[in-house]
Amino acid sequence: MLVSFGENPMKILTATISHESNSFSNIVTDLERFRKGRFYTGDEAVGRLKRTNTVFGGFVDAASRQKFELVPLVYAAATPSGKVTRQAFGTLRDDLISGLLKQGPADGLLLDLHGAMVSEDCDDPEGEILMEVRRSVGAGCPVVVVLDLHANVSEKMRREATVLIGYDTYPHVDMAARGEEAGRLIARLVKKEVRPVSVLIKPPLMPASQNMATNRDPMRALMDMAHEAERDPRLLNVSVFGGFPPADVPDAGISVVTTADQDLPLARRTAEKIASRAWESRQGFLGGVVSLEKAVEEAMGEHEGLITVVDIADNPDSGGPGDGPELVRILVEKGARNCAFCSIADPEVVQEAVEAGVGNRLDVLLGGKTDRLHGRPFSLRQAYVKAIADGKFTNRGPMMTGVVEDIGRTVHLVTGEVSIIVAERRLTPIDLEVFRMMGIEPTRLSIIGLKGKGHFRASFEPISNKIILAEGPGITGSELGRLRFTKVRRPIFPLDAEASYDDTLRYP
Repeated sequence: MLVSFGENPMKILTATISHESNSFSNIVTDLERFRKGRFYTGDEAVGRLKRTNTVFGGFVDAASRQKFELVPLVYAAATPSGKVTRQAFGTLRDDLISGLLKQGPADGLLLDLHGAMVSEDCDDPEGEILMEVRRSVGAGCPVVVVLDLHANVSEKMRREATVLIGYDTYPHVDMAARGEEAGRLIARLVKKEVRPVSVLIKPPLMPASQNMATNRDPMRALMDMAHEAERDPRLLNVSVFGGFPPADVPDAGISVVTTADQDLPLARRTAEKIASRAWESRQGFLGGVVSLEKAVEEAMGEHEGLITVVDIADNPDSGGPGDGPELVRILVEKGARNCAFCSIADPEVVQEAVEAGVGNRLDVLLGGKTDRLHGRPFSLRQAYVKAIADGKFTNRGPMMTGVVEDIGRTVHLVTGEVSIIVAERRLTPIDLEVFRMMGIEPTRLSIIGLKGKGHFRASFEPISNKIILAEGPGITGSELGRLRFTKVRRPIFPLDAEASYDDTLRYP
């Protein structure tokens, strides 16, 4: 589909291929996993995502404001999980390249990639995509890429792209803004108003993401430095990437990418200053997490207002299976009151609840079915089936605003004073509407239990009196020592005490 604005506009092609891959997850990411996620044709992408807080929504806004034609080629995004299969990655890459060749010459290309994808036979899929794209469009065609804040940026990505732009926020509430920024910049590139040069600096720092929220230090200070630097008109973009350790690739970790208009020394000085500050702040990325037991005990103590407890070790948006039942088990066994939990991915329990019907009770083995890394199934007896829904709702909060979510059939089970949302598909709750869909008003609760890491903050922090990050069993938590890394570069903090800033990588 062609989105056209103005007379004789420039022609800009666009594509989205997005996946955050956890190398330690046993959830296979095949093509069907993308099809069950967000897998759209050009017509579908425009119809579903225009006027949404997504990168693609920002591309459409930019096309309107900058008066260029936007031609979507591929849109494929899947919930984080294990490595992408060789066949799935090859198909998505080849579909993009064939789309480029079919469209013929274009004025530029806008790409929405994640930056932390790993395939079965490639540690840098985004770098490979960009290399193939560059071969197809030629050296002179502008290619502007928007990457997730958790991208593991490689030198190949920097070299093959004209400009790399990262999200400025975590939770990611600025996706549309970054897409529009990319659209504004590509219009300037096509008009030859600027000549970008870029620098990539990677200090030996690979923190987990529980303390990467950009509204608090240490990440806030780094983003403030980036925004201050961007006030210089010679700097086209300054991006700080926190990285995604569970991808287990050589490029995992923090990256600073600066892009200047012809001034390479300025880009290098700016990136070095921010990277050095990141290294000096490395201890601030650690800690801030308690055990599940301690978190629930604290939440059940004397307090006013809502307390939100977040299980960070089984976060679907970091590749966790989303069926670890440990936080639910503790809430139920300790008798939490006026409490709701979201969510457990367990299609078997959903089916059993649907068969039992609303208003009836049943015994189930909840969760723990994907593996034994996230806890064993929890025997839930005489659970009351309060509601059944189709699992479709629209995000109304600040993250991915306007996007329709579909988590499959979903049931609301109640035991004691604990409500449990169980869905057919994995979910990291980022929006209050998932509770409201099931007849639960989150603002009236005393305790909320979630699976998440940072995105939950966009909607749940404003309604919570206190947030408690808790770590149970799992592959997505703060304790990186649990994971058996084989490919990350060494030495690197916090895995190696001997790591020093002298181990920093600089490109070019």
